[in-house]
Amino acid sequence: MLDWLTWPADLLLNAAAVVAGWFVSKDATSFTVIQMMVATLVLAAVVSAIVFWRSLVECWQSRWRPRE
Repeated sequence: MLDWLTWPADLLLNAAAVVAGWFVSKDATSFTVIQMMVATLVLAAVVSAIVFWRSLVECWQSRWRPRE
């Protein structure tokens, strides 16, 4: 029933597992904690990108415009 809610969480945790695997062995006892910390950082980055999207696009456009 809550499949629409669990697939984004699974996607987020899978991406965090890849990043956490760079720093800690998957057999380590602290892997799950580090995975959740990385997932929180990724989620915060995604939300920040959504919130500041218009400002980011304007900044990039101003840098790419040729100077007159």
